Amino acid sequence: MSQISSSSTSQSPSARKLCRCGGYIKTWTSWTDLNPGRRFEACEMSRRSRGNGHHWEWLDATTCARGKELIPGLLRRMRAMEEDLKLIEEQKKEVEDKLKMVEREKKELEYKVGELGKQKRVLEENRMGQRPRENRIWGVSFLQWVLGFW
Repeated sequence: MSQISSSSTSQSPSARKLCRCGGYIKTWTSWTDLNPGRRFEACEMSRRSRGNGHHWEWLDATTCARGKELIPGLLRRMRAMEEDLKLIEEQKKEVEDKLKMVEREKKELEYKVGELGKQKRVLEENRMGQRPRENRIWGVSFLQWVLGFW
């Protein structure tokens, strides 16, 4: 049996109730197996030291037998789904981070491809500019050989 409860204060500070000890009285919701979803009022100090004259009072009627049977199981299922959702959100964040890294690498590679393309064009232009000279030198060498000037 769990001892879970949650607090809510919808009253303005001036309209808040005070316990005999001077502590504020808050509205809480019990999420125990015996009293699931049942609201109660309690002094803030009563949570630290049970009894001792601190204010504590149920606001709702006792939860029916069927509610006591169903609500704890539903709460367990809800908590399990919340945990699953938390894991899925963590996995989603990891995937998003990996995607960002891959996109950065893609941009870097695209830049490098662009730079290599520029270098290729420069080399091709240089080679095209050198071919006639190479041909001329080869042609002269061939003529020298044919004519015996070698």
